[in-house]
Amino acid sequence: MVKKLTKEGNRAVGESEEDIAVVLIGHGSKLPYNKEVLGELRRRMEMRGLFKEIRVAFMQLNSPSIEEELRSLAKDGMKNIVALPVFLADGAHTTEDIPEKLKVAFEGVWDEIGRDVKLTYAKPIGVDERVVDILLDRVKEAMQEE
Repeated sequence: MVKKLTKEGNRAVGESEEDIAVVLIGHGSKLPYNKEVLGELRRRMEMRGLFKEIRVAFMQLNSPSIEEELRSLAKDGMKNIVALPVFLADGAHTTEDIPEKLKVAFEGVWDEIGRDVKLTYAKPIGVDERVVDILLDRVKEAMQEE
């Protein structure tokens, strides 16, 4: 079952944060930095203490895969999982590739571990004033390095 997650500040409406697991989904890369960035984002989100579990998964090239991480959370008893693509904008990966991986994550094992799992697919980062602030900071940093 896919559900939209409504936000009220940093709290999920109608859900207890202790009941929610978040999977940060990255593209994956041959370069280690990509995996390190997602790991650091995970660590910083965990420090906020909003969710029971926060994990990292990759679409390709790195592990764990999206399917592996979703199955692992379901086997661990998590019933509310939010799949969060750590991508700037919608594109083929966020509108086709990742949703397909979410769809097949429980194929063949749905009755065993996925039956009661509520899987929510969040939007990518998108246009947001907080992102604009980061971009402006990067310009300032670049100008200071000259």
